[in-house]
This record gives sequence, C-alpha cells and structure tokens, in this order.
Amino acid sequence: MVSSLIMLHLYDKIPNESIMLVKDKLKKLDKVGLAKIAIGLPLVRLYDVQIVFWIGSVILGIFGVGRFMIGDRLIGAFKVTLLILSYLMLMISAVFSHLADMTFISLVFLIIGYIGLLGVAIWWGLDILLITSKTKRANLNKLLRLFNS
Repeated sequence: MVSSLIMLHLYDKIPNESIMLVKDKLKKLDKVGLAKIAIGLPLVRLYDVQIVFWIGSVILGIFGVGRFMIGDRLIGAFKVTLLILSYLMLMISAVFSHLADMTFISLVFLIIGYIGLLGVAIWWGLDILLITSKTKRANLNKLLRLFNS
C-alpha cells in the first residue's frame, strides 16, 4: 500500500524507463525501509518537472534559469555568460560604427555578437526539448541517493 502511494507520487517525476527499477527497489524494502523512504521523500525536494519546463526553460530559458533550477549551475552560468558577451559585442559594434576608421572592426564585432546570439537561441531551443528528461534524471538520482542512504 505504501509503495503504491510512493509510486503515485513519483510517477511523473522520474523517467518512464526507470519506473520498474524504483518499483523493484520499493518491493525489496521491509516496513522500516518503506517508512524511511516515505519520511525522507518530502525532504529530498524533487524538482517539479512542469515548473522547470515552463518557467525555467520556455519563459526564462534564454538566461539559463532551467539549468540553474535542476542544479546544472556551470552550464547555466556558461549560457548566461555567452548571452551577455554577445550583447557586449553588439554594443561594442555600435560604438565602433560611429568612428570613421573602425567600420571593419565594427562589422567583426557585429558578426561575432549575432553568432553568439544565434548560438544562445539554438541552445535555448535544445534545452526546451531536453530539460524534461534532464529534470526527471536529476530527480531519479536524488531518489536513488535516498535509497542508498
């Protein structure tokens, strides 16, 4: 009964291919182990897949928020850094475009800035496609750590 309630809670938070793994691990536990999992589950703070997808990836994903939400801080920081550097390149291009001898350098900064923005936009689109599975995997890793503790 308790394992069914735990699985009901976990069903949409972990990858579909690992549901049987978690069910098997729950079946192998005795009553004390099940109680430990039931008590520890709220403390694990699993990520809400829908919130990470819509808020973190679709709405604020251009800034790497979805990556920060699931704990990929390095990748999120790299994404927002690339975005900031791209905008800086565009601003530098705008400054150099007003100087008579710097039109070529202005064009170079403009191209680099737009390539950076294109890269961030493509990355954003890929993150929208991949963030749900990454969130579910992060939840599974947290859950497996709970089983091992």
